[in-house]
Amino acid sequence: MLLALAIAAVSTLHPRIYVRHDAATVGRGITVTELRARLADPAFARWRAPGNFSGAAGAMERAARYLETGDAADLASVREFLLTHTFSYARNDVGGFLAGAEMAGAFDWVYAGLDARDRAAAMANIVTTCDSSRGFLERGGPDINHNYTYMALNTVAVCGLALYGEPEPYGTRAKEYLVLARRFLEPPGMVLDTWHARQSAWAEGSHYTFHETLRNLVLLLQAYRTASDTDYFTGRDFPALAGRFLIASTRPDFTFIRTGDTSANRGQANLTVPLTVEMLAAGVDDPAEAARLRSFDDALLEHYGDRAVYPAFGWGMRMFYDPRAPRTPSYRTLPKAMRLGEGTYEQIVWRNGWNPDSTHIAIIAGDHFTDHQHFDKGQFLIYHRGGLAVDSGAYDGMYKAGSHAGEYAPRTLAHNCLLVYDPAQQFPGGYTNDGGQLVIRGKQHHHDWPTYLAHRAAEGLDAGRVLAYEAADGYDYAQVDLARAYGPKVRAYQRSFVYLPARDLLVVFDRVASPFEKRWLLHFQDEPEIRGSAVTVRRPEGGTLEVRTLLPAAAAITAVGGPGREFLNPFNGINYPPGNAATAAPSREPGAWRIEVVARDKAPEETFLHVLAMSGAPDARAVEGIPGAHLRSAEGDEVVAFPAALPAVYRIASPQAARHLLAGLPPGASVTIHINRRRRAARVGPQGLLRFDDGTKGSRTIQIRLKP
Repeated sequence: MLLALAIAAVSTLHPRIYVRHDAATVGRGITVTELRARLADPAFARWRAPGNFSGAAGAMERAARYLETGDAADLASVREFLLTHTFSYARNDVGGFLAGAEMAGAFDWVYAGLDARDRAAAMANIVTTCDSSRGFLERGGPDINHNYTYMALNTVAVCGLALYGEPEPYGTRAKEYLVLARRFLEPPGMVLDTWHARQSAWAEGSHYTFHETLRNLVLLLQAYRTASDTDYFTGRDFPALAGRFLIASTRPDFTFIRTGDTSANRGQANLTVPLTVEMLAAGVDDPAEAARLRSFDDALLEHYGDRAVYPAFGWGMRMFYDPRAPRTPSYRTLPKAMRLGEGTYEQIVWRNGWNPDSTHIAIIAGDHFTDHQHFDKGQFLIYHRGGLAVDSGAYDGMYKAGSHAGEYAPRTLAHNCLLVYDPAQQFPGGYTNDGGQLVIRGKQHHHDWPTYLAHRAAEGLDAGRVLAYEAADGYDYAQVDLARAYGPKVRAYQRSFVYLPARDLLVVFDRVASPFEKRWLLHFQDEPEIRGSAVTVRRPEGGTLEVRTLLPAAAAITAVGGPGREFLNPFNGINYPPGNAATAAPSREPGAWRIEVVARDKAPEETFLHVLAMSGAPDARAVEGIPGAHLRSAEGDEVVAFPAALPAVYRIASPQAARHLLAGLPPGASVTIHINRRRRAARVGPQGLLRFDDGTKGSRTIQIRLKP
């Protein structure tokens, strides 16, 4: 009965993986003749550079070259590799998951050059390798949200497609692989449903999200598209959304935001990323989305030049790159404010433009899925001519209590978050108390999306929740509830963000209820200069961040960092440097400094209000009466305020009129606005925002009251 689930039709001809036999009657994609014609096209010349190709990836590149030219040396190299190598997860770790798909693709491409004996020997090794991935999917506890599942699934699917129709026992084994792959892909709550539910927003840091998870998913879907009558791209929204998530996660310097476990080189948007983008563009239904993806890939290729694509993946660019396909509309027509993974991962990205000098802000606010995430709900990152507010630490392994990998990099301490220090708190697994969010480990056991949803609350995976979000002309706003991330030591905690793109100002407001000491952190790559309540950080690339602490009114601001203190836990006085210094290369932006803002007068409920300016020092003053920032400039004043409740009464003074934005009000409430003696009616927006101009100069008192 299970074999009846196999896909309806697989091409009977080789090649069929990513490139099709000229006589193929099923599948979509270029043919061998079309591939060979590209050898004479200058647009593809850069993707056939000389190289010393080794391993399974190298065998695939040489197999593609044999398919293009029939070179005997390429055939001999691939034949030797296929006949002498097997891989497994147990022996080769992640490489054991990846190798099976690459071996199967290489086999498919050199098929015509192998005799029956060589084919049988190669298929035996492919099956041995694939069975490791099969075993993981069937018995290894795969998680629908974890990269291992997608690596193993790619191998199982591509091996099934490549071996389909071959003599026994391989033909039957191929059908078994395809049944297993379909069981993971198609049923309710499995892969395709999960990516749709998450709106293609993935949480494992750029190291795994883009270089491994998304790449492997797109590879297997394109293999189905070319080898069979099954096109998983058609009629689905997640490929286009995946492309948007990738673009949104890329800073103006064409590197990825540093979130989760990200190594130094995987922060770069090159190596395999351009191929993933081209495969997405080749598959998405919407021509406009395809054009945006291709225009974005053009920008990647221009930026990285000869380093754009790992040479062993040149085959993919020769097969999927389409230099003559439309590039308009450009990716620069995408919204500058994006909320990605609404209700799930919740990554918010704001920018004020698409130019190299533009500002890029990223906020992490949602669920916890896998161990490659960090304990950083409420984290925000700022890029402007260099990383200004950075994700500190380095990807230096995992599960190592007493080390950088356990005590610093994934912990709240390494992020632009709040620490709440309960000296009696015990963290699981022997982890040190950093005053941060709960440590969640070992929860990667959700075989499908419904299982994840069923466990979400009980396992504390719904750590952050976006309460309100609005992107409008002149401002962007988000309010996040973070109390669950910290556990019982925090009674209530909401963090709000307001970005004013025209002024390039970010206002961050925290209201936290807890009896314990609270420290507000902001991490930098370079040493900050502190002058009272003002902090300045300058980057060699030309970026400058000006920070103003408006609340607490009596705050101690301390710089922590420098040699021997870059990764310091302030509560035990221990520095936790990475075991391998190379993992903290400057390209990772691992941070070397931070500021800690602590209220001098500790209270059960405290508020922190900061103004961060990326384009010049702000004239920022605290509003009298309620938590708020009065931002003065020659272009006009802005007031951004966060009243705890209504009625709210506050005062400002200025020689010019001001525009007011009040956040956190009852959504939809009817209110009256009193400005000195003038009064008018208004209605709070659906996200709890009230926006109005006061039309007054000099001193004024503003009252906001609920309408009777």
